[in-house]
Amino acid sequence: MFKRTIIAIFLIAVLLTQVTAVSALTASDAKQDWRDAKTVSAQKQEIHRDAKITFAGDASEENKQAVVDTGKDVLNAALDEAEAWLLWKDLETEENPDIPDDLKETIHEDVETNLAKIDELRSDVDGISNRLELGIVYLKMVGSYIELVTDVARDSGMVYVHLANTHIEKAEDLESRLRESAEGIDDNEEIIEKLDAARDDLDEARSNVDKAESSYKQVMLPGTPLIKFSEGNNYLRVARTNLLSAHRNLNQAYILMVRGE
Repeated sequence: MFKRTIIAIFLIAVLLTQVTAVSALTASDAKQDWRDAKTVSAQKQEIHRDAKITFAGDASEENKQAVVDTGKDVLNAALDEAEAWLLWKDLETEENPDIPDDLKETIHEDVETNLAKIDELRSDVDGISNRLELGIVYLKMVGSYIELVTDVARDSGMVYVHLANTHIEKAEDLESRLRESAEGIDDNEEIIEKLDAARDDLDEARSNVDKAESSYKQVMLPGTPLIKFSEGNNYLRVARTNLLSAHRNLNQAYILMVRGE
């Protein structure tokens, strides 16, 4: 009985150690895991290509099976790579203090959904027994990859929108404080003109960010996710130009205020 107790305590300690090790994984560690998985994936692809070349020269049953076996290795390596990439992006988001909790939760849920798909695909790969099934599962994986990319594109877009809004809010706060100070300055017409121009720039930037957000929300299947993602990116590029113009006007207003003191 005592011996069993010792063994049980030992097993619990081992499990706790494993849990601690997993929870201690950082985004940097996860990124390195993804890079390692990419390397392994490339190696598996090379081995599979060699197997297909060998089979082309000698269509024996042994070489045919080698094509199937190395093909399964390629698919499993691709799934490992996708899984490592998702885990990295999840941790990267979680560690970013500039991303709000609700957006982090949305991204985490999308990651979990895609990880579940990867687990299902692993079962499909395990069940492959011939070249036809290898091709069918490959096509299924391509479809799942498109879904994964769609989710990531939408989530990335929403992160861009949040960060853009944060920059705009800071600029709006600066404009408000400069305007308040400028009201106490004589002959402040030129200063107010620059501040008005900055406010117009910021309003335009806000409008473009709102349009970008609307486009990113439409990055989904079925639909035209790549077009909508590109559309959102274009709106953000215009918003960035608006924001740069606003900062120039704010800077010029500040210089005029300093000179007038």
